[in-house]
Amino acid sequence: MQRKAGNVRRREEFVGPADLARFFRGDRLEVIPRRASDRAAVLGFIAQRFELARDYKEDEVNSLLLSAHDDIAMLRRYLVDAGLLTRASGRYRRA
Repeated sequence: MQRKAGNVRRREEFVGPADLARFFRGDRLEVIPRRASDRAAVLGFIAQRFELARDYKEDEVNSLLLSAHDDIAMLRRYLVDAGLLTRASGRYRRA
């Protein structure tokens, strides 16, 4: 049996848009893209983990983000800066 190339395997294992598979290993974000357009696409995909019209405490946000990547503070900051999450009075909401 011939071994599959890494990128082919990543696309097969990734549940999401195929063009984002290169940044993920399974459902975990392995690399935060530097290119703004790639980062925006990845952040948009991660933001879908949050329900619309629901408030989240910071520890809930951290828990959801930890399932995606270890640097939760950076991801949270990127999501807020991109306007994908809003923060008010210590509560977060998907925008």
